[in-house]
Amino acid sequence: MNKMKLPNFLIVGAAKSGTSSLHNYLNQHPDIFMPTYNAYGIKVKEPRFLISKLVKDRLHEGIWTFEEYQSLFFNCVNYSAVGESTVLYLYYYEEAIKNIKKYLGKNIKIIIMLRNPIERAYSAYNFLVRRGIKEKLSFEEALKQEEYRLNKDYKMTPMVMYKDMGLYYKMVHAYMNNFDNVHIIFYEDFTKNTSLEISKVCSFLNVSNSHHIDSSKKYNVGGKKWRFEWARDLFLKNNIFKKYIPKFIKNIIADNLLPFLTTKAIPIDIKTKQNLIDFFEEDINKLSALLCKDLKHWLEI
Repeated sequence: MNKMKLPNFLIVGAAKSGTSSLHNYLNQHPDIFMPTYNAYGIKVKEPRFLISKLVKDRLHEGIWTFEEYQSLFFNCVNYSAVGESTVLYLYYYEEAIKNIKKYLGKNIKIIIMLRNPIERAYSAYNFLVRRGIKEKLSFEEALKQEEYRLNKDYKMTPMVMYKDMGLYYKMVHAYMNNFDNVHIIFYEDFTKNTSLEISKVCSFLNVSNSHHIDSSKKYNVGGKKWRFEWARDLFLKNNIFKKYIPKFIKNIIADNLLPFLTTKAIPIDIKTKQNLIDFFEEDINKLSALLCKDLKHWLEI
């Protein structure tokens, strides 16, 4: 008979801050369970169930019913730490917190990963451009229109809220006010000493630090753009290549061709960066005081 228990920890964001890598690293631990597939064998990257009301019309993938959400955690009763990661739980914090308490209880542990909001915004923009997901504007124009676009197009991904998603203070403050166990990871610390940050997370989750976790592979890496539109379409759009070529062959092709088909994304414009520094300065200072963490380097050109 299937046995189940629901998550006792969540990775709630922020988007483009290392959450995919952390999810995959933690999944290597024998005492930690994080869902990879749903009951039908379909890969589940982010369940999004706890904010389903807000995003199910905008995002193609997700778990939209409690029954399906429960099914993600069948046969995990023997794991001491059970979790899931959905980066939009941080941005839609009010809805998420309400439903976390309703479905998972107030004693759940919360992990938040934070990245310089200017770098995060530009990384998110380049991600959408690279993936060909409704991002045809320049970064500067996209910044001007983010709220208008989200309100105008009910199918638009929330990821276009490049600035708004980086106003962390109210989000982090709300989670800290509502839950006793909140662990903050800074992206720069995670990339500089991944093993140490994973060790801290294991301690936070009360699981052993003795198990080796391979953190050499990076997931959802940004900073690249396609050289050719046809190459992006070949790898990302539904076509014969994606439908009929076995996955392991596609991976071999990708590993060998992608270095030639992609190039580094151009650096953010200095004037644009200064404008974003001015925009985020007050919020960064409030976050710095809240977390007792010096974040003035986020305000440097």
